[in-house]
Amino acid sequence: MSLERISLDNVIKASAIANPQADCDYKKDGLLYCGKCNTPKQTRVNLCGIDQIVSCMCDCREAAYKATVQAEDERQRKLKICALRTSGLMDSSLRSVSFDKDDGRSKEYTDKGRRYVANWGTVERDNVGMLFWGSTGNGKTFVAACIANALIDQGVSVMITSFPRILSALQGMYADDRAAYIDELKRYRLLILDDLGAERQSEYALEQVYSVIDARSNSGKPLIVTTNLPLTEIQKAKDMSYQRIYDRILAMCAPVQFEGESRRKGIAAEKMKAAKKIFE
Repeated sequence: MSLERISLDNVIKASAIANPQADCDYKKDGLLYCGKCNTPKQTRVNLCGIDQIVSCMCDCREAAYKATVQAEDERQRKLKICALRTSGLMDSSLRSVSFDKDDGRSKEYTDKGRRYVANWGTVERDNVGMLFWGSTGNGKTFVAACIANALIDQGVSVMITSFPRILSALQGMYADDRAAYIDELKRYRLLILDDLGAERQSEYALEQVYSVIDARSNSGKPLIVTTNLPLTEIQKAKDMSYQRIYDRILAMCAPVQFEGESRRKGIAAEKMKAAKKIFE
């Protein structure tokens, strides 16, 4: 038997296995029809100059195949999102944060965050960053994490970290390793740096902070920064080391002030009330 004939037989056998005959199927015009959807399970083709009847997908078989493919695509999408969230949100407590969990204290700012996500195409194209500033506990990290999770749900790679965490990772690395680490931060489509100003105020620390900010600036990708520092201190830093850092941030990020009562104080007060009810 020729190789051509063996190959042809294999094609016919494989197609028959892919769409096997069921008890309810029937013959019509010499072809097998599905007894469920009444569409052909076989078709006539010319393979290598030989007319043959081969198996094909009937409508219900095709629908089942498409459903299987869609289910697998959805499974892969969820796995990708899980991987993005695990790698991008270093603080596991932020992974469940979402706009829907706003208790109303930050509505003005979560609305801004929602618009940032809704306009992500323009934000990314035009490299629009944000600087969330204001006193402690006003929801800056909460809104930043909401943005991160909403974009990750869309398959966008986001990293949310802090300078203390970055400096801790860089400590003890050789120069090439530090460069590789900073290059990795550039890979994310959105980088969120939480709590600017909480890092150590040493010459080495400030140099590494500048390296991260400078690398992000050169990447042409958006940056969100949160800080408890007053905007005036950021705009008019007296020390040159701080000034060159803050100037880069202000060149990339539009300032948004977070005002109002501290979320943390409000949450603490609610827990105190709950505790009193339990122990009274």
